Amino acid sequence: MFALAILAASTAPAPAAQKPGPVQVYIMAGQSNMDGQAGKHTIDFIGEDEDKERAALLKVFKPDGTNYMTREDVWCTSFGAHGILQTGFGGRKNYDKIGDKIGPEYAFGQFMAEASPRQIYLIKYAPGGQSLYQNFRPPSAGVPEGGKPEDYGNQYRGMIANVRENLANLNKNFPGYDEKAGYEIAGFVWFQGFNDQFVSEPQRKEYGKNLVHLINDVRKEFGKPNLPVVVGVMGVNGVRNEGGKQKDIRDGHRYVNTVPEFNGNVKAVESAPLLHPKVVELRCAGWLYPERDLAKQPLTEDEQALLRRAT
Repeated sequence: MFALAILAASTAPAPAAQKPGPVQVYIMAGQSNMDGQAGKHTIDFIGEDEDKERAALLKVFKPDGTNYMTREDVWCTSFGAHGILQTGFGGRKNYDKIGDKIGPEYAFGQFMAEASPRQIYLIKYAPGGQSLYQNFRPPSAGVPEGGKPEDYGNQYRGMIANVRENLANLNKNFPGYDEKAGYEIAGFVWFQGFNDQFVSEPQRKEYGKNLVHLINDVRKEFGKPNLPVVVGVMGVNGVRNEGGKQKDIRDGHRYVNTVPEFNGNVKAVESAPLLHPKVVELRCAGWLYPERDLAKQPLTEDEQALLRRAT
């Protein structure tokens, strides 16, 4: 979650009035990567990081050492759940309620609020198991030869409809909203790609261009031709997993950094280097880390305990 950031556990609306000026709306979209699958208990593991600067982040997210950070100057919506920024907007069985997991919104909201004098509203749309090639396919990418229009772009259309519905219901979901001050779409954050590994190779190679279409179409939908965009480069299983299908998708994410018209307002950010090296080494022992034969050297009790704290 920190890769995207570096750029009262209930669904009750925020009671406090908003900061002055238009609410800054950030659309956070993708699949399970964006949804977030980390239990909130993993926040404590930050304090075990050997990098002191990273370990110090624990105080940001657990200021008193006991309670998790919440912010009334950041509102958040994820499907049917609405509330101030808090843990629980990550993956959950009942999407009408806040659960016990976190996603990128938790750190992103914290650091954006620290940098902004305005009220922030995060709208997260992150259904699991969806590809950019088919499900999120934007209109300007067109329908592949031989395809049916109804079979492509359902999640793109769903995302746009979800954002518009939530903006129309700001007063209902957040009574502190100042309708006179209004809102403005301030940014788009994209963290997705896992399912695109499993389309054909020619289809994977389209990822970068389809991502450009997605950014342009979102900008067009909301009348913001220079809308700032952050793309999280998929980092599943860390830096050693830079090969094959995953490399195709990672390179597709990185492609936006080469598009001249995106210079200064679109940035793809690497997430793989931010994974805890010891956790990746243990999770991927025997294949990405073949130097450890698990049959001969199984995980110790201490290593298993570390993984439980970290994942």
